[in-house]
Amino acid sequence: MIDIFLFLIFASSVYLLTVLLLPLKWIRAKYVEDLPSKIPELFVYSYQVHIHTQFSYDSLGKPEDIFSTMEKEGIDFVLITDHDNDNFKHFCNEKAIAGVERKINCKDGLLGDLLEVDKLKIIAHPFREKYRWKLSREGYFLELIDLKDALLEDKKRLMFFLPAVAFFYPFFKEKALELLKKVLPVERYAVRYMQEGWNNPVLGGLDHHTKIYIREVGKRILFPSYSQSFYLMRNFVINNKPVNSATELLDAIISGLNLISFHRKVFLAYKDGAKVRILSPYQNFFALHITEKSKVYYEGCNLCLPIDEGRNVYIGFLYSFKLGNLYFGIKPALVFVLSSPAEFFPENIEKASSGMGV
Repeated sequence: MIDIFLFLIFASSVYLLTVLLLPLKWIRAKYVEDLPSKIPELFVYSYQVHIHTQFSYDSLGKPEDIFSTMEKEGIDFVLITDHDNDNFKHFCNEKAIAGVERKINCKDGLLGDLLEVDKLKIIAHPFREKYRWKLSREGYFLELIDLKDALLEDKKRLMFFLPAVAFFYPFFKEKALELLKKVLPVERYAVRYMQEGWNNPVLGGLDHHTKIYIREVGKRILFPSYSQSFYLMRNFVINNKPVNSATELLDAIISGLNLISFHRKVFLAYKDGAKVRILSPYQNFFALHITEKSKVYYEGCNLCLPIDEGRNVYIGFLYSFKLGNLYFGIKPALVFVLSSPAEFFPENIEKASSGMGV
């Protein structure tokens, strides 16, 4: 009995250590530390997309849960897209706007899944075969990261990390969720974006559905809770003018630089002449620049990276430590897309985004 007990302790210790050290990657990164002499006047706002509430047939969350989570997580705006209805509009304020998620069907079957929030139209679930987009791509944003899809993309990977997440969550909620970020295949989606010839601007969607809702006096239990999704991923829009309402946010999303982030702190990114700057609030940061011709890694907290002709995807990562060129405990930090020249929309996007040069 003692031998079995000692073996279980040893096996558990090895497993937890492995979880902390993985993923690991051997890379050759160019070290760059180029702190700008002056940062332009920019306005940064956080927002969440693709959220379902009690007005969707498959979700139970209430409007008040959305607003309380926004305050807790420091989210400035939310775009609610319930299935086939915009009933959330009756609860909206300056920080929230209601749209619709709808499946586009024809006699031959499903043509795609679309999030519509006023003028903003987003192709959802683009990498799920069931929702493969079969219409024109022009004029749409792309949900590059769908959080729910990303977590379930590699079920074996998820099941490997899940016991550690469950073990730590009752005591260290945020530490546990940090482990869950390691499951997200951000680089894989970026590569597919390039391979499939997308040239659309991107953002991240939560696709959050609350499946269990228990409410008693002074107690409320949601699973999954909005706070979990809001912690794991959010969008930041970086714009050259202030945004005062959710309606104005839509214009900022179209004209500004949208950055998908996996952290509360802001990773500042902006175009500086013919290059893009990425300023990280965290140490142990490196970035991957993917173009149609190359993949190049850069390390440093104050990066100044090239913008090549055509499509450019920038992915930031954090790591625990490194030994030479071997990086341990890697997890995603951010991802965004730039295209040179800008060709996203037919409505002169270059003029609309002249402030950011996106």
